[in-house]
Amino acid sequence: MQIKELLLGIPVLIFVIWVFAAPMPSERIVRTCEPVHWAGNLVTSTTALSSDKHTETSVRWSDKMNYSCQYMVWRLFYQDEYNKAVAAGLIQPAQPASSPAAQPAASGVAQ
Repeated sequence: MQIKELLLGIPVLIFVIWVFAAPMPSERIVRTCEPVHWAGNLVTSTTALSSDKHTETSVRWSDKMNYSCQYMVWRLFYQDEYNKAVAAGLIQPAQPASSPAAQPAASGVAQ
């Protein structure tokens, strides 16, 4: 075994252990995507140093990449279980959020 393989293998092994040591699936998803989040923070910080007008764009793209990573991991590992639980009636599927303007006033007072 060469030293390069060891230097790469040990951090990867520690990362995998750290991900699976999380007690909840949602925390495992977040931990799996932490490198994406770290890279996004690095890019956003570098962008903020060089150009203030592009910082918001960098933040938006970083957040999109982090969300995309988490969604991809959820679909890969947990969507089948979720679909089975919904089909069995164990949980209700998530309802799309509606806008406050579309909801009637509960108290009868105009907003």
